[in-house]
Amino acid sequence: MKFDLPLYKNTIISLHALDPFGSKVGGIETHVRQVLRYQPEGTRIILIGVDDSGKLPLGELVEITENECSYWFMPVMHCNQKIANSVAKKLTQSLTLNFFKSVIKFLRKIRAISSEMPTSIDIQRYEYAWLCQLIGCPYVLTTHGDMKPDQPMDSLLAKYPYIHHFNERHAVKYAAHVYSVNKEQTERIKTQIAGAAEKTEFMTVSVDDRIFKPTEYLNLNGPVQLAFVGRLDHFKRPGMMFNVIKRVNELSPTGAHFHYVGAADPAVFPEFNAIKEISTLHGFKNATQISKLWPQWHLGLVTSTFEGMPVYVLEALCAGRPVCSLHLPQMHLVLKAKSSGTVLSENDDSKARVEELANTLLLYWLDMKSGKLLAEEVSKEVTPFKASIQMSVLYNRHNKIQYASAL
Repeated sequence: MKFDLPLYKNTIISLHALDPFGSKVGGIETHVRQVLRYQPEGTRIILIGVDDSGKLPLGELVEITENECSYWFMPVMHCNQKIANSVAKKLTQSLTLNFFKSVIKFLRKIRAISSEMPTSIDIQRYEYAWLCQLIGCPYVLTTHGDMKPDQPMDSLLAKYPYIHHFNERHAVKYAAHVYSVNKEQTERIKTQIAGAAEKTEFMTVSVDDRIFKPTEYLNLNGPVQLAFVGRLDHFKRPGMMFNVIKRVNELSPTGAHFHYVGAADPAVFPEFNAIKEISTLHGFKNATQISKLWPQWHLGLVTSTFEGMPVYVLEALCAGRPVCSLHLPQMHLVLKAKSSGTVLSENDDSKARVEELANTLLLYWLDMKSGKLLAEEVSKEVTPFKASIQMSVLYNRHNKIQYASAL
């Protein structure tokens, strides 16, 4: 692939096991897609990722044009959607490990591309720091939350925590800059890892404000429309979430309806059976499709034991829909009482907490019906976290790193 190099002054390589058109969703995947789509003028963006279709040639650059932006995509392995969305139980099933090995196969070509102009790499996983060093480029690490040793995890991290911690220290040590989407993790990294304090800062995931817009609340005389978007990991307490929705349905004179968007099957949780008849399962949807659904919904909720900053919360707020959450400190950044949502003072799955969260959601529903709550005012609370602002911060950081490495 021959580039018209005068068009570009520098390159940012996004290194992640992702198909930009695939069905894998989450905070990391959303961040990577935004890195691609908010491309600054004069910067060549290349995603080294995976091809879910199995049709693209491996190790070849393909130009992608979408949503008024253009970037380059180099798949290094084929990966079907079932594998991309499932949780590995063995190392041989690990998408991260298999992607790592696939990148090494094309290392010579990636090095050649990175040598054409000032280049830096954007990574989200600690393991990929080793690849950045093999490629020979400085990298910016964005880490998306801590692994909690006292909480069940749905990945191999729970089985090999020592590998996770070793890779974390290595990735942070050699990163040119580190962003964390979680304030608690930011402070832990600064204090526990030598040399990290000066180059680590807090920055949440971003919400794509090009597509998520506040809209008027609809169907206020019908059921309360509650929605959740994302994976149903155990630490998100899906069972408790379903119990809260059941209670809202019982308390609301017009009932409630639950909307789930994601690849998971809620039926594996016994609590879902109680709300099955008042639920709509939309399956996987991309961000654009989700943005078209929010105008039909009213509220979001969070029942997790821990989180970074869920993209789902930011998207709901950007669309003008309030969110109510169990106690998670970072939620106070965007959830403002009587405005965009409430953060409860406790975080547990007791009956008392289910009752409290259900009643809190109904207070916002009543404010919608009375006209006290306006979608435009809710959306204002996430202004600092909009991608149009935060992606510029990230790109500027890459530019500074590239300039410094060229001296």
